Amino acid sequence: MELFHELWRLGWRLRAWEKTGLQPGALFPDFALTDLEGRRHRLWELFPGKGAALWFTNFCEDCRARMPLLEELQREAGGRFEVLAVSLLGKDEALPRRAAQSCAFPVLLDPEDVVGRKLGLPHPLGACPLFNFFLLDNQGRILFRHHLSALAPDRFRKLWRGPITAGGNREAGIMEKRQ
Repeated sequence: MELFHELWRLGWRLRAWEKTGLQPGALFPDFALTDLEGRRHRLWELFPGKGAALWFTNFCEDCRARMPLLEELQREAGGRFEVLAVSLLGKDEALPRRAAQSCAFPVLLDPEDVVGRKLGLPHPLGACPLFNFFLLDNQGRILFRHHLSALAPDRFRKLWRGPITAGGNREAGIMEKRQ
């Protein structure tokens, strides 16, 4: 059974390479998801006129290890960028609840992968998407996308600080790490 699972995951990664989804420079689609208390939120109502860092997570150990880095950089942004976690797990799962209690940013729920499908980047249930981190300018355009755990903290800080010093404006330039 373990071999089957590993082959399935490898196949998913190969299929993911074919589906490139929305690229840097594209407008990120608006979406509405519920939080852990059942309140519905629309993306651009949460952060009007600000840049946003969207992190799609299943709150695995690697993901949880990145939470302090995201909080550090959100503080550094001084209100110009906001971080939003989108849990790929359901409201009855323990990990999103525990993470939400210990992090300084909102956690929304997307167990049906609504946003991944809008992006053209669907992924298997419970698995982290190939691109699970998106940095958006204050106009909602994708500046950068990557798998957060695959970025070394120093490299991530450098990529984050470019748009932050430009105030989240489009002039920050479009960045993309080619996979």
